[in-house]
Amino acid sequence: MNKKYLLTDEIELCNQDYNERKKLIKEFSKMPEEFFSKMRHFQPQIGCLNACEICSKTANARVEFWEERRIRNIIAALKYASPQMKENYSFITYDRYEHRNGVIFPYLDNDIGNYPYLDLFIKLAFKELGVATRISTVSYSRYNEELNDMHKRINLLYEDGLGGVRLSFTPYEIGWCSKNATYSQFDYTLDMANLLEIYKPYYELCGAGSRNMCVELRYKPLVEIEEVFETEVLNHKIICVGNYLFISKQCNVEMKEAYVKDPFNHQIFLTEDATEFYSIETYEAFQTLEKLKKTCHKFIIGNFQDYKVVEIYLMSNYDGKYYAINPSITENGNYGMCIYPRTEIRQTSGYIVLERFLLNSIIELKKTKGLKSLDKFEDATWKDVYNVLNICRMIANKYKSNGKQNKYDYITNEVLPMVNAYVSALQIAGYPAKNFFDADFTIDTGIICNLGRAIHEFKGLTNKENEPLTPIHERNYGMYNSKMKEEGVSWRLSCNYGNSIVIEKLNMYDTASVRGQVAERKIIQLDDLDEVYTLSDLKTMYLVPGERLK
Repeated sequence: MNKKYLLTDEIELCNQDYNERKKLIKEFSKMPEEFFSKMRHFQPQIGCLNACEICSKTANARVEFWEERRIRNIIAALKYASPQMKENYSFITYDRYEHRNGVIFPYLDNDIGNYPYLDLFIKLAFKELGVATRISTVSYSRYNEELNDMHKRINLLYEDGLGGVRLSFTPYEIGWCSKNATYSQFDYTLDMANLLEIYKPYYELCGAGSRNMCVELRYKPLVEIEEVFETEVLNHKIICVGNYLFISKQCNVEMKEAYVKDPFNHQIFLTEDATEFYSIETYEAFQTLEKLKKTCHKFIIGNFQDYKVVEIYLMSNYDGKYYAINPSITENGNYGMCIYPRTEIRQTSGYIVLERFLLNSIIELKKTKGLKSLDKFEDATWKDVYNVLNICRMIANKYKSNGKQNKYDYITNEVLPMVNAYVSALQIAGYPAKNFFDADFTIDTGIICNLGRAIHEFKGLTNKENEPLTPIHERNYGMYNSKMKEEGVSWRLSCNYGNSIVIEKLNMYDTASVRGQVAERKIIQLDDLDEVYTLSDLKTMYLVPGERLK
């Protein structure tokens, strides 16, 4: 037995663990200090059984993860190899000030909510390495008592290493979108409610927010493939797609390409001033340029100043230029869209709707109460929540009557089912109605990003995986001036398949590039200790949210 390289709660080590720690310390000691100081992802699990159709990291549906002995060995090796071993700092992440210094993310191509040793991992990472752990999950099956007990134990770690809990709700998890009778949206709702109920004490102690407790809703993109017309009539610039017509307010306008100015501002500040256009929504789409010009001529010589004014920016991505209309979230919400003309690279034209239907409905309800968009609504009732849903339905019906059948269908078939499920989950979990209105708790993030397998959802408006398609996406992970670019370089230490671990240097600013984030990669082979789940295990083990009892 050995008494070297011990953690604080250990007395001695067996030879196998001692040898593994010694090997890892040697390997870690060869790494640059940046490996320790800028570690971002410390990931004890790889793979995901949720099988999301648009997984941003194309996760494998085979899960391998560290059991207790391996967790201890790797954490001990990090501790003893770290340049901060004799300093009063955390042993990892101590120079990652760009994004949550002192917090590690145990997920990238996995769902950490399904990791059965997560409570031990959080405690040891905090006690031995001095870092907190953030949880992000699409939920897990309430039938898994092992996970229920484990999450209840985590819930008590709010002062001992828990660095935030996020429930991520999209319509792509197999338990939500599958037509197989094995799954149901009703069961998925109950599974979300179960997780929310378990973490309710943590929320009540620590509050709402992306660094505490929150729920993020992400929706399918509303994409339409249509002919885009660009022309001039009487020196006014014309942009038209489908039954959306925009005529420049001024003559002879010159639009300069705009870039994101401040990636940390959610209101989308761009480097160029917007160009004002009159927005004229017609019932029928224009089929020919000639007919469009005749219609625009009538509008311009008539009293077309009575129409609403929108702000339009010229932007571009890998596929070429595009137009962003009202991209910012204002006190009145967001009613934006992006228009993509054909280019040499982009052989398909059309538009993406950016409109935040839930957020806009919440803001409308708040106005009736004399509240601003970000104000708390402490005395909210569930009747107020139901009124938001009614507002959303009214908006859908209005669009239908105005010839916007696609928006009606989208709100009815995509937005409302998700929001109804979320409302039910909150109620079942015992949360007050005020959480629904709290922008720090209920975070409407808009449509999904073009990452990983999501490219097919954008119907050819981009030819490149991971390419930002909107100003919001550009702000999040674009190559010009984004949050990822500001973060620069990070490192990942992760479980890997076949009882190995992988170390990767991640250039965060390369998220949208062809080469991707991984700049360097090293694999270290270890002995047989990891545990493995595959899709076949779902026949006997309930690991996926939305799965029904047989």
